[in-house]
Amino acid sequence: MNQARRFVVFVGLMLLGIPTGSLLAGETVATAVYARVGNGYKREPAGGGHFKPEYYALSNGGRIYGTSRDLTVDRVTYPEVAEIAMRLLAGQNYHYAKSKEQAKLLLVLQWGSTLGFNRVNKDLAVTTAGAAFADLQNAMLAAGMDRSTAGSIGGSGDAFQKGGYASVDAQTAVDRFETAMARLFADNQARDQFNEHNARVLGYMDDLTDSNDIRRWAGGGDRFTDLIADVEESRYYIVISAYDFPELLQHEKRKLLWQVRVSVRTPGNSFDDSVAAMLRSASKYFGQDSGKLIRGEESKGTVELGDTKFLGEAPAPKATGKPAEKK
Repeated sequence: MNQARRFVVFVGLMLLGIPTGSLLAGETVATAVYARVGNGYKREPAGGGHFKPEYYALSNGGRIYGTSRDLTVDRVTYPEVAEIAMRLLAGQNYHYAKSKEQAKLLLVLQWGSTLGFNRVNKDLAVTTAGAAFADLQNAMLAAGMDRSTAGSIGGSGDAFQKGGYASVDAQTAVDRFETAMARLFADNQARDQFNEHNARVLGYMDDLTDSNDIRRWAGGGDRFTDLIADVEESRYYIVISAYDFPELLQHEKRKLLWQVRVSVRTPGNSFDDSVAAMLRSASKYFGQDSGKLIRGEESKGTVELGDTKFLGEAPAPKATGKPAEKK
């Protein structure tokens, strides 16, 4: 087996139920998982804590729009991701269909990395606005205003005119400050849009919304800040989306039944070394609703991949990156 087709330490043994003992000591990665179900999807129990088998077709959805990749992402091929996913799906009684007639689900696999927020631009905008405000205060003081007036931003331009202190330097200071504040406002808007996109890709939106309330300011903990820090940092992600396959074939309608999103930090990790652990963490929520973002540690492993044979790739619906809606 070629070394390029060998990745992540001992996961093949774990998937096969073979204990790995102390070989996995310390080999973990912190994962974040978010799972949703929708459109009336519900697994049928088969007794004994198991579910009835369901059959699926499989498709490569590619990267989600607005995300990226690196060399460690490129080293992992679709057949490799698919084989690990198929083994884990089988553990939840989801099985690869032998024909399109047997398939009731279309599972679409997507993976890549989110883009990290550029804090340099933000810090520069804040520094520029601070310097412009200091210059404005100095110009107002030089124009003969007292410190209380000079500390008031709102009336700066009018105050120069009414006090008879209008000057080129003073007006320049006002213009510079207004320009700096407009840039800072625009940068904050861009940051919010950037964060929202990443939050949707990673499955953080619901938890961010839930934690963005009075608790942030009333000693309710740092959860919102921690979540924003995750969203603004580059993260490897995998998204598994399950669509109603007959509905897609017969009516060309995308009906999203369930979706699982899992991610890990890019700094300190590589995708090829984390992909199996990410899928293993996600597999606990295949076809289920996690209710919230689940953060935990997952053991890494290596899996040796054989020659997986597919019956042909199913057509993938156009990916939107949006989670299934609850009905």
